[in-house]
Parts: sequence; structure tokens; C-alpha cells
Amino acid sequence: MKLVTSSSLGSAPDTYLYSLAHIGGHCLATIGSDDTLRLFDAALKGTATTQVRNAGLACLKSFSDQAFITAGRDGVIRLWDSRAKQVAQLNESQDRGISAIACHDHIIAAGTESNKEGLGDVSVLLYDNRSPAAPIRDYDESHTDSITQLAFHPSQPTILLSGSTDGLVSLFDVNQREEEDAIQQVLNPRSAVHCAGFLTPDQAYVLTTDEQFLIYPLQEPVEGREPPPAIDFGDVRQKLDCMYVIDLVRQPNGQPVVACGHNVKQTLSLVQLDGPEPWNLGRSVQLPGAHGEEVVRDVLFAQDRVYSCGEDGQVRLWR
Repeated sequence: MKLVTSSSLGSAPDTYLYSLAHIGGHCLATIGSDDTLRLFDAALKGTATTQVRNAGLACLKSFSDQAFITAGRDGVIRLWDSRAKQVAQLNESQDRGISAIACHDHIIAAGTESNKEGLGDVSVLLYDNRSPAAPIRDYDESHTDSITQLAFHPSQPTILLSGSTDGLVSLFDVNQREEEDAIQQVLNPRSAVHCAGFLTPDQAYVLTTDEQFLIYPLQEPVEGREPPPAIDFGDVRQKLDCMYVIDLVRQPNGQPVVACGHNVKQTLSLVQLDGPEPWNLGRSVQLPGAHGEEVVRDVLFAQDRVYSCGEDGQVRLWR
């Protein structure tokens, strides 16, 4: 894979670019440490820019074919159209920062940052964008530290996955108002969760902050019976020849790929995950040069192109 072009999109040299998102057509977006939302086209030409001062922007997702959603340490969830004009706003009522978001249809899930460790400090919140005044769910007993990941089930959108730096991954049935009824399964990778999601309709993946990679079966618990064990790849840095794992991303055909980086070798690798019976780490495609010695923060597939962004303040296009 070769580098086609690279752009700072007008950001200052000391800006980190955190994440990427894509909506209908060729409209893409990134957020940076300068609290700026930048929109650009498929060739990395900037199309719109909006700075949200003192927002502490940390999360970016596509909300629909026509809108992006952002959130951050100011506890405000904002929806933006394809011109970077704000079209809606939702607020976290306890002034907690938001560290993870996920969307399905008109439902927005938000996970909060921890101010102190303990039950009730962090929440998994659900909002209905059609009546945004207050969350329709507040699950505040399942995690004791900052929420790092949220994901809706691909075929059962009433199931929501949450991961946290407390080392737990929880699955909720969001049809249930009471948290005790909503909680369906708890996974325990025993290390802070970097990222997590649904690998298949009946499997979840977890990548921890110490680069452990696990795949869990998702089954209703049966009293008196041990749950089936996770597929544990262990610390994958040596297996993947990397220093850190970015995330598991999807190719346009749906095939999962583990994206990982090496600062010293200045490489970005896309390692195919072959499976599912069994899952194995397959062939690797190298993106030489990557983002130099800086950390790659996100990777996005869009049509026949791959986009990456990182702590060098650049978005790069690969083909």
C-alpha cells in the first residue's frame, strides 16, 4: 500500500488529530487537540472547519448519512451537518466529561469520565435525539472508572456494549430501565479496556491498554454452568511486530483488520483477522512511513482508500 497524499488540514504543528469519521458521499471529518472539527473530501481537501473552544473534544462518530456527532470533557454532545454547522446539542447534567459515544438510529449512547473511583461516579447514558432534554437511561452501577468504548450490537440494536478502564466490559439490554434488569453479561479481561466491540453477532472482541487481545463468546448465562472460555491471543505486540494496537477496523467487505503501529520502525500495519473457526492473525499489509515517530490514533477504510490520522497533526491517504 502506498501513500497518496497527506495534509494537516490547516492545523498547527503541535496539534494531535484523534479520530476519523465518514458520512454519505465523500465527506470525512477529524477532531484535534485544538478543539476543532475539520471536514474534508476524499482527496484531503478541507471543506469546513469549526472550533469549539474549551470543549475538550475527545469523541467523533458518524450519526447518519448527513451528520457527525462529537463529545468531550465539557459534557456536551453536538451534532453537525456536512458544512460543520451545529444542528443539535445534548448536555450531561452532572458536568462530567464524555469519553465515549455510539449511535444507532435516533439513539445516542454516551459514557462519562471518572472524577473519582467508585459506584455512581461514571455512567452509561442513553439519549433520544427526538427529545434531548434528559437521558432516557442512566446506568451508573456497572463501572467504577472512565468509559472508554461503547458499541451497539450489529443486528440487535437494543444490546449495548460498554468498556472501561476498570477492566470490565458490560452488555446491556437498553429496553430495560432498571440497571439490574438491563445487565446481560459482564466480561473481565482483567486490564483497562482500550477498545472493544462486536466481532460477530455472537462474539465480542476486547483490546486492553497493555495490548492483550481477547475474543469472547456471547451467551446467556446458565446457572451452575461455567461460561465458555475466551480466545486469548495474549500480548500481541510480538506477534504483530508492533509497539501498540490502534483498534480493530472493518474493510469495506466487512473483513476485520487489526491496525497497529511501530514508532521506531515508523510503520503502520493492517493485519487481517482470519476466521471465525478458528480466528487467526493472517497476512499483514504495511503502510511504510506511517506518521513518522508519532503515534497513529485512528484508521478508516472508505471505498478503496485507507485514511489515517495521528499525533503528527496529519491525515494521510493510502491506496
